[in-house]
Amino acid sequence: MYRIACPSCGADVEFKSEASAMAVCAYCQSTLLRDADSVRDIGKMAALLNDYSPLQITSCGQYLGRGFNVVGRIQLRYDAGLWNEWYLLFDDGGDGWLSESVGQYTLTLAGGAVQEAGGFDSQLPGAPFRHGDADFVISDVRTAECTAGEGELPFQVGAGWQAKVVDARRQAQFLTLDYSDDPQHPQLFLGNAVTLPQLRMERLRDTRMIEEATGKLKGSVASLECPSCAAPLSYRAGTATQLVCGHCHAQVDASGDRAVALGAAQQQLDTPLTLELGKTATIDKLPWTLTGALVWAEAEDPDSRWCEYLLYNVDKGFRWLVESGDGWFIGELMDVWVDSLRADYAMLGNKAYQRAYPDYAARVVYAAGAFPWRAKLGDQVQLSEYQISGGQKRLSRELSAQELTWSCSSLATSVEVGRWFGSATPIEPGFSAAEDDGGDLKAIAVKFGLVLLLINLPLAFLSQDIGDGLLICFFACCVLAIPLKQKE
Repeated sequence: MYRIACPSCGADVEFKSEASAMAVCAYCQSTLLRDADSVRDIGKMAALLNDYSPLQITSCGQYLGRGFNVVGRIQLRYDAGLWNEWYLLFDDGGDGWLSESVGQYTLTLAGGAVQEAGGFDSQLPGAPFRHGDADFVISDVRTAECTAGEGELPFQVGAGWQAKVVDARRQAQFLTLDYSDDPQHPQLFLGNAVTLPQLRMERLRDTRMIEEATGKLKGSVASLECPSCAAPLSYRAGTATQLVCGHCHAQVDASGDRAVALGAAQQQLDTPLTLELGKTATIDKLPWTLTGALVWAEAEDPDSRWCEYLLYNVDKGFRWLVESGDGWFIGELMDVWVDSLRADYAMLGNKAYQRAYPDYAARVVYAAGAFPWRAKLGDQVQLSEYQISGGQKRLSRELSAQELTWSCSSLATSVEVGRWFGSATPIEPGFSAAEDDGGDLKAIAVKFGLVLLLINLPLAFLSQDIGDGLLICFFACCVLAIPLKQKE
């Protein structure tokens, strides 16, 4: 450990790791660069945004039998939100990174430079990436900007510093290619998706500490005026801070000290949402608040729509309640991805999920409420869906231009949904499956069959050979009835 007085305020600043190149004074936020046995003050570090994280400098835990301490943090902003990179120092002198985003965590260790990865601009979500004898799938390609930092870090960062990172997944394994220093030759970091209980974390911030630091309880309802139209907006403090005004449809960023309007887009919804924003559902004896709603439409069939409601619990995080023509589904993002993916099925554990539908594209046509990321009209994804047990359980693969995600959901009955939201009667889904081309053909077949009978029956009875006329009518009706046998 190396300790020195801050050149700006005189407070003690510690360098716990020999590899640390800079530290931020906890008292005056001066950024100190380490140079041999001295430090150089290069200016003030921007203040961290209050993100209600349970982690803090001095938190500690264990990973694969190795103890570690949290000694530093970088806070990063990208076009749709924020995330934290916590710098870890292990008891044996090694280091690593604990990434925190929307309540999900990954822990990675340095694996050195990679020569054959390809350039940053060539990486695409959904593409394969091979490391050693393991096949990964690229899950995320981002350029982010450092907004602030604290503690000690292994390299110099500051406001405006850019991180260019590519993430990839393989079941529970997680891999990062960091192109921040070289857009052609990245540094590799390898680890796993983790949870804080799995890491046996200690010295976390509790509810009282978070409230004292931020002035609000994590997950408590906060209110503000829409910067665009002054309508009241409610959101969950520290969790869902990207808002869409239900009155003027402006996008509002409430993650900083003040709300900022990011623009508005026209949107209309023919019928009101089945579930009201702000309602609380009791699921498995836990309260879940409905914070946001997204209505999606198929790109090639805009009449085929469904709604995804975002639910939040202060201890469990986020879940989705999906309302569609197939019924209600309750699900969440997967930390552990599928074992393998084939043309017609996906394997998870020892179960094969069969393809439910051909792949299709969908886009957001309506958004309202609060989200932990920036949801906006026109967001488009490519969807692949797989199911088992007659559709009782589903896996969904969503691919966008920036990321690939997997989610798992289970069918819920209308009676269950009604009970969750305190309704004495079942809550039926308000979105029905759009009638397909087969349904159009059936309608046409019925109409033409009736017309054929009306025209030909009188002629058949007036003709000298009634049998031939009736036989012709019978065969014509059989041909037109073929669409009636088609499976919906």
